[in-house]
Order: sequence, then C-alpha cells, then structure tokens
Amino acid sequence: MKIVAVFALVLAVSACSKAPDDTPSGDTASAPAAAPAADANDPKVVLAQCVVCHKLGAAEGNSLGPNLHGVVGRKAGAVANFNYSPAMKDSGLTWDDATLDKYLEKPMTFMPGNRMSYAGQSDPAKRKAMIEALKGLK
Repeated sequence: MKIVAVFALVLAVSACSKAPDDTPSGDTASAPAAAPAADANDPKVVLAQCVVCHKLGAAEGNSLGPNLHGVVGRKAGAVANFNYSPAMKDSGLTWDDATLDKYLEKPMTFMPGNRMSYAGQSDPAKRKAMIEALKGLK
C-alpha cells in the first residue's frame, strides 16, 4: 500500500512539472513572450564587466574603481576623491582610443603597478566596442 501511495505522489509531482500538450499548433496567444535579446550596442551590455567595479553615470560617484563617465579624453588618475595607485597617478597618460586599446588588452602589462584586477580583453573588436561605449558616456 505504501508503494502505491509513493508511486501516486511521484506521478502527481512529475505531472506538475510538464508543460501541457493540449496547446494547438501555432497558437501563440497563450505562450509566454520571449525575452528581448540583449542589444550588443547597449553600453550596459558592452561594459557589463566594467560595472562590477566602476560606475558609468555622471552623478554616480566612484566605486571600487573610478567613475568611467567622461573617461575618453581625460587624464589618467584625475577623478576627484579616488585613491589611485602611484603608477596610474604618475603615468602622464590621457585616455584616448589608442591608449585605452592598449590598456584594456592587458592592463597589468601595459601599466605595471596599477590596481585594476581586470585580466584584459584579447579580442580587438570587443575592445573597440568597449571604447565606443565609453565614448558614449560623455
């Protein structure tokens, strides 16, 4: 008798987890809408790895890393109220396309002693997309 009760319970639970098979073919009115695809040009998508440590909005302030709003064209180590590494403060760099491209490829190799823990982006097309997204933050 216990085996029958357990078997009935298993059948009931498994039936709850299956989608009904009685939906007419082609009837999408009752089907859930698909989630919209992520826009590969959306700065939030392109810079998803960056927002783990950086803020992007002008009024958001700093986080673990300095705010990236307006970074393109800015002198390295110049964001107020952020404690930069001596390597970054003393670099004398300005963040233009070429400098960002080299930095984002391998930050620790490009600027030894900086504190950014990001390993880098080896794909030139992805780095270009990141730089374009950063430009859009102005």
